[in-house]
Amino acid sequence: MLLGCNNLESCGSTSVDITRTDGSLYRCVTSEDCPRTSRVSVCVTDVSSERECVRCDETRCVRLIPESCE
Repeated sequence: MLLGCNNLESCGSTSVDITRTDGSLYRCVTSEDCPRTSRVSVCVTDVSSERECVRCDETRCVRLIPESCE
């Protein structure tokens, strides 16, 4: 988990593996290899964003879900 508030009111994010319907992990070389819906973007930095994004983390696709500051 990444910590530290930024100017987007995000205090970090939770990383969730993206799995196939059979439960196996999606593998990747770059973040663009990871499946995502039209509303989810590719993560462009390691800084928490205000929106959900996907990235390639050590050859596995992960979804980063931002956590709001409270």
